[in-house]
Amino acid sequence: MNIQIIKQKKDIYRKVRVCAYCRVSTEEEEQANSLENQMKHYEEEIRSNPSYEFAGIYHDFGISGFKENRPGFQKMLQAARDHEIDLIITKSVSRFCRNTDTLLKAVRELKDLGVGVIFELQHISTLTESGEVMLTVLAAFAQAESEDYSALGKMVYSRKYEAGIPVQYLERSFGYNRGPAGSFLPDPEEAPWVKKSYELCADGYRPVQIARYLNYKGIRTKAGAEFTSSTVLRILENEIYKGDYIMHKYYVNADRKEVRNRGEVNAWYIKDDHPALVSRKLWDRAQEKLGTMRDYLGTGSVVGDLNEDTYPYKNQLFCAECGFPLYRRVYSNGNRVSWICSGEMRYLKKFCAGISVPDSVIRDWGELPGNIYIRSDIDPLGKRSFRYVKEKTWARDHQKKEPIDTVPELTIENYPYKDHIFCAKCGSKLTRSKGKHGDVTWVCNGRKHKGSSFCEGVRIPDDVIRGWGEIKHDIYLKRKDNKHGQRSYSYSRHKDT
Repeated sequence: MNIQIIKQKKDIYRKVRVCAYCRVSTEEEEQANSLENQMKHYEEEIRSNPSYEFAGIYHDFGISGFKENRPGFQKMLQAARDHEIDLIITKSVSRFCRNTDTLLKAVRELKDLGVGVIFELQHISTLTESGEVMLTVLAAFAQAESEDYSALGKMVYSRKYEAGIPVQYLERSFGYNRGPAGSFLPDPEEAPWVKKSYELCADGYRPVQIARYLNYKGIRTKAGAEFTSSTVLRILENEIYKGDYIMHKYYVNADRKEVRNRGEVNAWYIKDDHPALVSRKLWDRAQEKLGTMRDYLGTGSVVGDLNEDTYPYKNQLFCAECGFPLYRRVYSNGNRVSWICSGEMRYLKKFCAGISVPDSVIRDWGELPGNIYIRSDIDPLGKRSFRYVKEKTWARDHQKKEPIDTVPELTIENYPYKDHIFCAKCGSKLTRSKGKHGDVTWVCNGRKHKGSSFCEGVRIPDDVIRGWGEIKHDIYLKRKDNKHGQRSYSYSRHKDT
């Protein structure tokens, strides 16, 4: 009789990979200590169990359990999807989630993945048959409790608003400090820069230029960060700097998100609430200038077909530095037009620093006196202005630059396929584009002249097309990027439909 010896499987008694989830909803120091204690407790508890393998602690600090998109919570769910954990331990249902729908959705997904959740306070395990029923009831109570607290908090604020008692946090705003008696006073170091920002805006400087100026001067925000255009814009649009205050300017909606109040709830406007940093006259001047800037962004350009009816000056514009013509560039999702130096675009910055002239600037000049050569001036704050001279004046002291071109001339002999290649998306012809290192790429002419709103476009290296051999018929090319960022190119005899 033959006896077969069966070896014991090493993984038959694999330990359970266990993690814990902790959360506190506020960022107060006491809560921070509580979170630290929770994390320490669970790590010791898991490591002390010989059947468990410690799989980490996931946590969220200062985030409401009503929100599904919590970084720690989502990271834990992803670890479960990656089969890195078998069991989750958490203190209670309310710590795990206060939204019934989100709770059940997460628990059911975890159960399908073979991952259980133990809620210690309620003695519930999702791996038992009765676990989900009990969980549904307790989650509903947790959500109702959270909603009651939220409603109570809103009622307290509403009562204060109705009584004309401002609930203010001006000490968080650049330019203000809270005084010893609780009143808000101008910050002696920051307040002058608020006024300076308003003065610059009233003089026509854009928020991005003002931010550049403040950063150059070494001024920083309340948080110690550099200024951005959006930070400056918030200062310029805020009524607190003229001494007024809007109560309930923002409110928390049903999804627990703070949003701008646009008439959904009551609001109160208080005039002369605190010391102003700018006069009402200056504040109004700045708002008027901001309005003009917005009008320019909306209507500053005429976007149309590139012909002499729409752009009667299209062949009259030249760069004053290199003498090359300007060509039209459509951008901002097809809503704006600028005229760009073709010398810079073809031969890069080493050849010409280039120029970009908004279409609205040229239209403001009216009828042009023939060919004009345009240059731009920029002041220390970054404000740009444009001026031009007539061709005869420019030619007295200048001549068109001659590039040293290492790229073959655009002829049939050098590029026999140049009239047979088209974009598969929109059907536009592909045109040659020179790169920084003498390389050649073929790009969609539709996107180039009409913008991304017309066509996403395609870009194909010249050596790829040459690799396909002799091309005698029209072909339509496209590019595909896989999930690893690798690119592949293909063509067909027909445009995509």
